[in-house]
Amino acid sequence: MVEPIGYNKKRASELLEQFKLDALIATTPVNVFYTTGIPTLHVAPNPILFVLYNQYPSFSIITKDGEVTLFIWILYDSIDKFSWVKDYERVGSPKGGLNLLKGKLKDLGLENGKIGLETLMPRYQSEFLRKEFPVASFIDGDNVFLEMRLIKSEEEIKRIKKSTQIAEKAILNCIEAVKKGISDNDLLKIARATIVNEGADGWDHLTMNIGDSDPEAPGVGTIVNPGDMIRFDYGAVWKGYVSDVSRDAVVGKAPEKGILAMENMIKVQEFCLDNLKPGANPKILYEDAFKFYKQIGKGRCMIIGHSIGLETEETHIFGPGHTYDGPIKENMVLDVEAWHNVRGQGLVGIEDCYRITSSGCERLSSLDKEIYFK
Repeated sequence: MVEPIGYNKKRASELLEQFKLDALIATTPVNVFYTTGIPTLHVAPNPILFVLYNQYPSFSIITKDGEVTLFIWILYDSIDKFSWVKDYERVGSPKGGLNLLKGKLKDLGLENGKIGLETLMPRYQSEFLRKEFPVASFIDGDNVFLEMRLIKSEEEIKRIKKSTQIAEKAILNCIEAVKKGISDNDLLKIARATIVNEGADGWDHLTMNIGDSDPEAPGVGTIVNPGDMIRFDYGAVWKGYVSDVSRDAVVGKAPEKGILAMENMIKVQEFCLDNLKPGANPKILYEDAFKFYKQIGKGRCMIIGHSIGLETEETHIFGPGHTYDGPIKENMVLDVEAWHNVRGQGLVGIEDCYRITSSGCERLSSLDKEIYFK
């Protein structure tokens, strides 16, 4: 029997009660996967449900008791192999799917209900609902999904940890291959091959810079020269769950300013970890971490803690662009990162994944915290 990965019916019911919702509708592939287990993600073994989303959308309804109804492509016959949801409807077209959704909401007696929608719900779907249910209240349901997903189950943590191990193996294989004259294209091939060979679904991101090249756009033929700091910021995907880990390597002697920046960023990261525990105020933690950095370094640095799971950055828990307004909670999984912009080398820093425990942090990453010299 298929069991939920992270979705918890009791917690979902409590959150709908907390947000005073009669129902919540998931339409994005990531939240449909979370609530049903159906492989709607772009890295599924066969991402057909993702590819055909425009023609045969999958979506789900969560009701106040936490029960889920799934709407899925009519030709997909393997629901019981992936999903714990027993109540499902077959979708043959966008219009047909919407009519099924309308019928289900009427069966539930929600013509006058309060229903949460994702802000990324396709416009044709949200407009249809508002037209068909003019008296119902439709509100932003993003925060409900976020609250559901912030607290990770043991299975989710297991998957993030395995994903992290694969990403780290890709980084180590790239570091082993680094030498004068090797190109970013060569390194990307090694990373992709490693991730696939290690059994991952695929890669979430392969961010990489050689010296001051653009880390968000590797693969343009940039060549490694002695003294270049090469940043490998990789994320794999294992059974839907992603990772995010970063390390720097250098051929020959690293610039002193790069070495100092890395030392300081490691200290800043460790400061954050010493203060990450259930009940901690993320805003105060960030302010204290920045004050700490000012005692040991010069210039500005970036300090970020973001939740990670089905997405690399589910939300920023702390940092300059934080969007989460609440305390640190047990079984959150955070990527904690600190960066300093070094002239001629780009961002130099470190990031690792941590599970929040009852007493502090459990590290899910395992790479040594250092610059790797070749």
